[in-house]
Amino acid sequence: MGSLVLVGAWLCLQLLSRHGRNLGSNISRSLRRPVLIGLGLTLYGTWITHHINQRVDVMEQQLLNRLAASLVIVTISWAVLNVGNTILESASMRRWLQMDNEQDEAMLVNLLGRLYTIVALLITTAVLMVNFGIPSAAIATLLGGAGIGFTFATQQISQNFLSGFMLFFNRPFKEGDWINTDNLQGTVESIGWYYTRIRTFDRRPLHIPNSIFATKPIENPGQMYNRRILANISLRYEDINKVAGITHEVKKHLQHHPQIDQEQIILVNFNQWDASSINMMVYCFTKTTVWAEWLEIQQSIFLDIAGIVRRSGADFAFNCMTLYPASSSTPKQWTALIPQDAS
Repeated sequence: MGSLVLVGAWLCLQLLSRHGRNLGSNISRSLRRPVLIGLGLTLYGTWITHHINQRVDVMEQQLLNRLAASLVIVTISWAVLNVGNTILESASMRRWLQMDNEQDEAMLVNLLGRLYTIVALLITTAVLMVNFGIPSAAIATLLGGAGIGFTFATQQISQNFLSGFMLFFNRPFKEGDWINTDNLQGTVESIGWYYTRIRTFDRRPLHIPNSIFATKPIENPGQMYNRRILANISLRYEDINKVAGITHEVKKHLQHHPQIDQEQIILVNFNQWDASSINMMVYCFTKTTVWAEWLEIQQSIFLDIAGIVRRSGADFAFNCMTLYPASSSTPKQWTALIPQDAS
């Protein structure tokens, strides 16, 4: 009879998986293995136990009965885990969450799945301990002490695990963001229980323990509003009377540039006396945050500045040494300094 019930349950699940709606079909698929494997082992394990009980003493009979009950508990827990995770990953759950950002939605579903798995495993463990005759007070004490001991023994693992939850609640970054922390930078691919995997710019996978993000500053260029253009342009000393006009023209050009954010500060000033040049600082922000587009805009602006400098009759400086002719009295002074016995 049990075998017939098992076959009938399997046929019902097959029909539901093929002809049911999306959620019902997914749930029926998630129950296949618990029904076939878990209930099958429970059924035949209980049947074998029943025949063995006739040949053993009372203590052994109780142990065999508890083992059979444990199979039932594990099977039910397996089924509950599969069904719960299926519901969490379903389209109905995503509609219920009503989150616009798909990456945030995926992170929330992942977090709920972790919490659900932990709670289900803890309940299963407690029920199994009760099944073997351990008092509930002792179970609570044992789990509490085990939790403390486990925390101390796996402090690094626990820190990484809790940091994974912190990453979701604080949301310093999400999957797809470009981050930089502790001189480690790349695009976030996944945020796991223990590691966060990023893809570096040379396309190599890099796994960073989550605890790093709890103790190190995190730079997230993907969430910036603008990209900055900052340059110090060196001009010749003989062009100092033209610097005011050059800075005025460059600033006017930036203030009318369509790719420069006019709501941000724009600075063009002569700001430094250098050994071989006078330096003009250019400071502004682009509207785009895309790196490739920013490079194109920066190149265009630099070329425009070069044109302004050349049209003004000035030129750019470079490291050099200029020798000026000395006065006629200098050689005599040098001669006086030379010892008379010098050859």
